[in-house]
Amino acid sequence: MSDTDPSKGENPADLFRRQRDLILMASGDGIYGIDDRGISTFVNPAAARMSGYSVEEMLGRNLHELVHHSHADGRHFPSVECPIHEATRDGKIHRIYDDVFWRKDGTSFPVEYVSTPIWDDGRIAGAVVSFRDITERKRAEQELRDSEQRYRAMFDGSNAAGFLIDAETCFVLDENKRTCELFGYSEAQLRLLRAEDLFVGAPGEIPAFWRKVQREGAAETETPFAVTAEGERIPVRLSASRIRYANRTGLLVLATDLSVRREIEARARALQSELHHVSRVSAMGEMASAMAHELNQPLSAVMNYLAAARRLSRTEFDGESRTIKMVEKAISQASRAGEIIRSLRTFLDKGESETEFASPYDVIHDTLPLIEPAVAAAGLSLSCELDPDAPHTLLQRVNIQQVLLNLIRNAAEAMGEQAQGVINVACWSSNDQIWVEVADQGPGLSQAQQAKLFQPFNTSKSDGMGVGLSICHSIISDHDGEICAENRPDGGAVFRFCLPVITPGDRA
Repeated sequence: MSDTDPSKGENPADLFRRQRDLILMASGDGIYGIDDRGISTFVNPAAARMSGYSVEEMLGRNLHELVHHSHADGRHFPSVECPIHEATRDGKIHRIYDDVFWRKDGTSFPVEYVSTPIWDDGRIAGAVVSFRDITERKRAEQELRDSEQRYRAMFDGSNAAGFLIDAETCFVLDENKRTCELFGYSEAQLRLLRAEDLFVGAPGEIPAFWRKVQREGAAETETPFAVTAEGERIPVRLSASRIRYANRTGLLVLATDLSVRREIEARARALQSELHHVSRVSAMGEMASAMAHELNQPLSAVMNYLAAARRLSRTEFDGESRTIKMVEKAISQASRAGEIIRSLRTFLDKGESETEFASPYDVIHDTLPLIEPAVAAAGLSLSCELDPDAPHTLLQRVNIQQVLLNLIRNAAEAMGEQAQGVINVACWSSNDQIWVEVADQGPGLSQAQQAKLFQPFNTSKSDGMGVGLSICHSIISDHDGEICAENRPDGGAVFRFCLPVITPGDRA
């Protein structure tokens, strides 16, 4: 110690007190002492500054009543409940991390404090209180909570399954709600899984994807499948980015369910294929119409020659010879072929179907020759119960033919290649309505099929568009009729439609 040191020759006790006071004065924390009655015995400048009082205003005052009299919500805070005063009663150190002190201007500020009992000769003489304004800390904590809430809101609000994995172990560290929904795991179950447990792809694809993310910082692919808790595989678009947080490296992963998009794409491809098929069928229709036109003349010539042969045979032979009978049969078949060609040309006509008064019996009779070859080729036969006296009605012949052909073709497809299978076609009238039904001997209709039977794009066929029955329903509705379907008691299904009886006088 130099000769100029002011403490030279100073009493050690005085030196200690002076050094203590210097420390108290210089401290950035508020420090004050109270006796066993709660009266302040010393106050440092920081305590006075934070409270808005002068040191003199605080000395000799009950500081609980001065700065600690109320809770944060304004409720009275009795001194008997105050942890600061509790230290003067139980002799224990009390630490409080979230409380408020009150300033001279009536405002409060958040504090944390420690109240330590002061012992003197074996008795508690008071307590020393050290407190700190934690306004900035609480602001930072609130900002952190707000940030966490924003992060969680964005994370959970995403339509994609999002989760964070550890870059080294690939274990799941955090996840959003969509992840739990997509994979079918709880949060606790996900935390036990690695990223490799959640996705599958081509051999080596998934590990290679994670390595690419580590190496390049980000990657994306649409080839993997997410594997759910039930083992279901869901096509996903998988994207991941490398991020740094808390001196650690993680991978932020987003998995978007592609099931709906893939289904739409598959439907679009099927529709495109069907459109190509329809285009080809349309072209074939044009060809068939042209061929029917071209064949009509030679068939007419054949019938004329056969008729001439019949006349000559009757002149040259007495009675009905075998030759004449064969010629008669040839004429009958040529006439039938002509009728089929005429019906085919009418059905393939691209113009608007004309409305006419006709009997459904006649329409069915003209339609059956168009479908009989296909039915016979499937090893099946047609059985008809048609009422020739069924009344006429107002109808579009080609459209009703389309309904009949579609129903009979569906019946044949439902029966497959049953030996001796029979498709029943019936027509009758009752209560001013004309009824037509097509019944098969197939497997019948399930409840699910019946519920959506006439809805568009509903089909049980692997190569069907699901529009046939919808078109039938539309055609019959346009005729002010109804169409329905049900299962037969002895097996198979029956489709039935009715048309109202309309007379020429009703047309006006």
